Amino acid sequence: MSIFSKEGRKILSRRLSGFWDEYKRTKVGIAGAIILIIFGGLAIFAPLLTPYDPIISKRLAESFAQPQWVTILPHNKDLPPTQDIQLYWTAQEESPVPIEWGKRVALRFEAATTKQIDIRLAYNFTYKYLPPLSFNLKFTLNAENVTDMTYLLESNLINPKGDQLNLWRHSGQADAYRLIEIQSTEYWWMSARGYEPGVDNVAQIWFAQQGQYTVTFIISLMPKTTTSKMNLKIEDSTFNIPGLIHGILGADNEGRDIFSQLVWGSRISLAIGLLSAVIATSLGVIIGVLAGYVGGAVDEIIMRIVDILIALPVLPLLLALVFLFGPNVIYIIVLIAIFGWQGLSRVIRSQILTLREASFVECARASGASKTYVMFKHLVPNVLPIAFASLVLSVPGAILTEAALSFLGFGDPRAATWGKMLQSAFGFGAFSNLAWWWILPPGLAITLVCLAFVFIGHAVDNIVNPKLRRRR
Repeated sequence: MSIFSKEGRKILSRRLSGFWDEYKRTKVGIAGAIILIIFGGLAIFAPLLTPYDPIISKRLAESFAQPQWVTILPHNKDLPPTQDIQLYWTAQEESPVPIEWGKRVALRFEAATTKQIDIRLAYNFTYKYLPPLSFNLKFTLNAENVTDMTYLLESNLINPKGDQLNLWRHSGQADAYRLIEIQSTEYWWMSARGYEPGVDNVAQIWFAQQGQYTVTFIISLMPKTTTSKMNLKIEDSTFNIPGLIHGILGADNEGRDIFSQLVWGSRISLAIGLLSAVIATSLGVIIGVLAGYVGGAVDEIIMRIVDILIALPVLPLLLALVFLFGPNVIYIIVLIAIFGWQGLSRVIRSQILTLREASFVECARASGASKTYVMFKHLVPNVLPIAFASLVLSVPGAILTEAALSFLGFGDPRAATWGKMLQSAFGFGAFSNLAWWWILPPGLAITLVCLAFVFIGHAVDNIVNPKLRRRR
């Protein structure tokens, strides 16, 4: 009877209802289901839960920035968050040249005199935290149609005491289109301003006081004739102060959001575990049924292959194969599945050896059913409960295997898995810097997901295995 028929759907519905009635009585099964639902939700809604790309989005905060909630502790209350300040320029004094200011600065200059013209722009902001470790200035400069003139562009930082630090200076007499990015920790930038790289910290020196700071931009136009002209645009101006605290779980060594990596890692790690388990379980069922029902030379050959594969050291072999084929998520799934079906195939074979002598199988054979029909219509449905229990219990093994491969450096570098997070934490100083917010989350995530599948597998095994079913 087909499950797509009306009667078949009723039978399937009754079986599922009975299974759920049994399952919800097991506390560990419910606990496992709740944990799995939480991580499944993270995996499904990852694009909505994380505003950052786990691989590409860098410098969101300082290296090893702590989670933002650590400010509830008194000694951390003044730690600075990341400040990404969009510079909306205003004129410090009346400009002798028509100019558009704000987020975008634009001027069209046509000289009527050969006197120097200075245009001063500024943006004020308040800083009220402990001194940061660095700061950055970024903007786009576009000077066009420069004719018979020279120009000087300069940006400065003024602290609450009125001291001035030159951030950037450029003089020219030709067209220029440049993306300007100044970092306070760059060697050449510090040396040019009299600071010793590796010793002085410019950000801590200039942000030592809390109060109002000013970023200025000075445009000096020096026409040579009364026909001099120039078009100038300054766009996308930002002043960035990377924070020492960031997000829910802080940042890694490159300032990437750890929470984003954890959430996206749930999607990839669960996909690897589930797909590997499904493939391995399917192989185990098919091969076990084939060996048990056909018997003879087929059974002998298959069982010897199983003995050989079980005797092989799986992890070293996986390392060699991943190195040979390349660290790709698809290859890793397939390789884990290839080495994960042997145990189930033996269990299925032993069950089939008993079932093939059953009266319903004899009746099917007597009525002219082919071996393929008997195997897939009568035998496979009878071993599906065992296969399902094995499937659930195979997922944590696959997740742990992928985590081990990634931790050893053989994972896909383009995939943000939990194993890769641990490998990066170990390789880039999280342990030496005591960055527990980078080490604990992926380890706990792997533990909880594996525990969830073990709980679910235990509950399912109690239901489908009559020997383990509790008497009520």
